[in-house]
Amino acid sequence: MKKTLVILLLMAAMGMSAQEVPTFFPRKFLLEHFTSANCNECPMGMKYIVEYLDKQTTPYIWVSHHAVYGTDEYTIPASNAIAKNYLGINTVPSVVFNRSEQDGLLVIKAWDLDYWYADGRKVADDTLSEASVVIEQQFDMATRRLDVTVSGQVANTNRKEYLLNILIKENGLVGKQEDAFCSWKGAKWKEYMHPRVVRDMVTATFGDTVKVENLAYSYTKSYVIDEEWIPENCCVVAYLTPLEKSPVINAEQVALVAGTEGGEQYEPYGITEGAGPSESINFDSLQVKKVANNQLELTLISTKTMKSYAGICKQVGLVYVNTPFDILSVGTYPIQDGNEMGSISAGYRVDEEETLGGSRLVYSLSSDLKEGIITPIHMWRMSSGEMILDKDGNISLVFTTYNGTTVSATAVYDFSPAQEDCSGFQEAEQPKLQETRGRKVVRNGQLLIEIQGVWYSALGYKVSE
Repeated sequence: MKKTLVILLLMAAMGMSAQEVPTFFPRKFLLEHFTSANCNECPMGMKYIVEYLDKQTTPYIWVSHHAVYGTDEYTIPASNAIAKNYLGINTVPSVVFNRSEQDGLLVIKAWDLDYWYADGRKVADDTLSEASVVIEQQFDMATRRLDVTVSGQVANTNRKEYLLNILIKENGLVGKQEDAFCSWKGAKWKEYMHPRVVRDMVTATFGDTVKVENLAYSYTKSYVIDEEWIPENCCVVAYLTPLEKSPVINAEQVALVAGTEGGEQYEPYGITEGAGPSESINFDSLQVKKVANNQLELTLISTKTMKSYAGICKQVGLVYVNTPFDILSVGTYPIQDGNEMGSISAGYRVDEEETLGGSRLVYSLSSDLKEGIITPIHMWRMSSGEMILDKDGNISLVFTTYNGTTVSATAVYDFSPAQEDCSGFQEAEQPKLQETRGRKVVRNGQLLIEIQGVWYSALGYKVSE
């Protein structure tokens, strides 16, 4: 009896009771997304993240680091340090859950999230945590000063300290975005809605040490919000790790401005399309290949070069003429949907299958073209128009893209029979990502897919390894 009384008195003196600290706490999962405005596959990655989270019942906190693939206007040193120095990420778009392995993988490619869900895999199964995370904050709109306190209880009696990470993220940022795959509708975006962007770390990059005393911790810090940030679109995010470069135990977030959503209502989407292609093109070379019983593929290449973020590019026209013959006939070929004889198949996109095909204008890396490889950096699908071929082989091609740009192009045709098989510029059957479980990598911002030992681009082109 005396021993019990002593214990109770000691617990009271320490400010706790046997009932005050639960054996576990509800857990929120940290989803760290690594992306770049320079990455032409990243909008597709964001699309997959949105779709994945829409299917989940587990509470996730999504933060986006603009890192790895060069720098853009949202890149900060801390994001690069987390990506490269800790996680070893060298490609985007990538996702990490709680900085812990999932089925043996620490870094998950964003486009694999659909497989994870379809296969019935559960990411971050453990919904219970050894510690809680509670954020209390006061923000002065006039001075833009944030006073934040993060505290919590700890069920693990062996834990003496944690590393506490606090960051500010902003939603609804509008800036440029490359988008070669056209996940939404444009070839690239002059204005794109970027969500969950990590603006700055309030603590050190890998956290500040907090001591556990009496099975609890508390940490307070002040921070001045940048004048360029919109406070109503910002959130304060906090997460715990046991040690530097170790899994996240628990996470929490609150809106910077009380009574707002902190901009969490914003989703990624393209707003204003970037400039269209050149309005006048002279294609200097023309290659014709028979790709089906009733279809010829015209590959037109211009010697004119232009600069892109990925390097020097040339304009390449891919025109699919529906004809049963091996030689084009003199006449007019309208660009339209479908495969009607005597017409040109318009460009198309099937979002559900991640396929893209039909007639289109491509800006391809010049260096790869020398090796017979079409590497799309920008691309526009031909929506309507016509191609006229006269008796002297002069081609006049006028087409309108889906973003409304009208392009006039010329070329010369020599009336040679189409090649059945070409060593260069071969277009393979479209690999459907939903059905293919080949190896995937991103090289120079381009998604490459290995199928039975052969490498393809996301657009279906056969490429070298």
